[in-house]
Amino acid sequence: MTAWCHLVVCMGLFAGATDPDAAVSSGRKALQPRSGSYPWYDAASDGVRPIDVSEPWYARIDWPRLNLRTSWMQPLAWTLLAILLAVLCYYLVEAYRRRQEAAAGLAGGGTEDGESDARRREALPLPTGSGQGDLLAARQRGDLLAEARRLYQEGRFSEAILYLFSYQLFQLDKQRRIHLAKGKTNRQYLREVGPATPLRHLIEPTMVAFEDVFFGHRAIGRARFESCWLRLPEFEALAREGTP
Repeated sequence: MTAWCHLVVCMGLFAGATDPDAAVSSGRKALQPRSGSYPWYDAASDGVRPIDVSEPWYARIDWPRLNLRTSWMQPLAWTLLAILLAVLCYYLVEAYRRRQEAAAGLAGGGTEDGESDARRREALPLPTGSGQGDLLAARQRGDLLAEARRLYQEGRFSEAILYLFSYQLFQLDKQRRIHLAKGKTNRQYLREVGPATPLRHLIEPTMVAFEDVFFGHRAIGRARFESCWLRLPEFEALAREGTP
C-alpha cells in the first residue's frame, strides 16, 4: 500500500470507519476540497498534485559580503574604535579630576575658597607686562565683571571684552567646568568645556573677540561686545548646570 493509501485509510479510520473499504471512502470524503483547503489534493485523479513554491523575494537579492580582512573597512573600523576609546578616556579623566576637586573643596571649607580664588586670578591668561595695569589690578581685586560693566557703560568696548572673558574663565573654573592653569591656551579651555555643547558655542565668540583685541590689537564695536554681554545670564545658567 502506498503512502497515499495509508493517508486515506488513516483519515477514514479517524472519521470513525472500521472497515478498510469504508475507511478509504471516508478518507476520500474528508479530503474533498473545501474552499481550496487542500491545494495538494487532485480530486480528478484522487491523488496528490505538485505545488509550485516560488522563491521569496529576499532570497533573490545579491547581498553584499564585506570582508573586513581585505577591504578598506578594516582600517576605518580600527580608527573609529580608537576615537571612541580616546573620547571615553577623556571624559573619565575629566570626571575623576572634577570629583577630586569637589572633594578637596568640601574638605577645605572657607579657607580653600579664598585660596582657590587667588589661584584662579593668578592663572588667568593675562600678561604681567606694561599696558595692562588696570586689568591686572582688577584681576587681583576679583571684580572683573564690575570692571567690564563700567567700561561698557563708558563705551570702551575693546577693554571691556578683556574683563568679560576673564570673568567667564574665572566662573568656569569655579563651577569646575575647566581647570585654570598657567601656560594653558584658550583653545585648551574650549576643549575642556566639551565639543559641540551650548556652553562652548556661547563662550567661543567672547574668546575670539578677546583674542582679536588682546593679541591682534584690533578694536571691536558696541554691536560685537553686546552680542557677548547680553548673553551673560545664559552663560551663568549653563556654567552652573550639572555642577556638583
